[in-house]
Amino acid sequence: MKPDQKTPDMNISDTNIADSLPDRIRLDRRYDVERLRSDVQSIVSSLTQQYYVYYSPIPLANNVKTPSTHEWAVEPMLKGCPYLQEIFAEFETEITSIRLMRLDAGAELKEHTDPTLDAAHREIVRITLPVFSDDSVTFLLNGTEVPMKPGELWYMKLSERHSVHNNGSKERINMSIDVTWNEWVEGWLASNVS
Repeated sequence: MKPDQKTPDMNISDTNIADSLPDRIRLDRRYDVERLRSDVQSIVSSLTQQYYVYYSPIPLANNVKTPSTHEWAVEPMLKGCPYLQEIFAEFETEITSIRLMRLDAGAELKEHTDPTLDAAHREIVRITLPVFSDDSVTFLLNGTEVPMKPGELWYMKLSERHSVHNNGSKERINMSIDVTWNEWVEGWLASNVS
């Protein structure tokens, strides 16, 4: 998952690259939606509390220093999830948090900001992986829709205004992968700017 190329207008040695990133970037990874959903469904079906009020984050792992060599099978929520383990092992940076973000049918997350989740801080960057979602779910960032599809990876500048509206009849589940800023993350984001 190494970035092979840089876009002509971005130089990863430029110390201001994080400041010049757009508010959303669809990254160069696409995952098998059926395998992804199978692993996530096994996690959700194992939960002792199936019911929740409108929004429920489910922690899967925290503070993974070296994802490529981490023993993913020791993470209780990831034991029976080989595809997720494979995906996480590709990251060449510390993963500080992995969570499933469930949003009930008909629910919304009102407009808000997450001040620390911005590449400009060069600390923690959130990568979003939609799992169960469809056209009835609208993710707005700075007032415009982010057209995320299941199996895609996205970076979004979540320090800016965003909201989620699930107008459908099924819950929406995205995966949030919070990673530590490093040269690999910087290069990966820069190489995906179009």
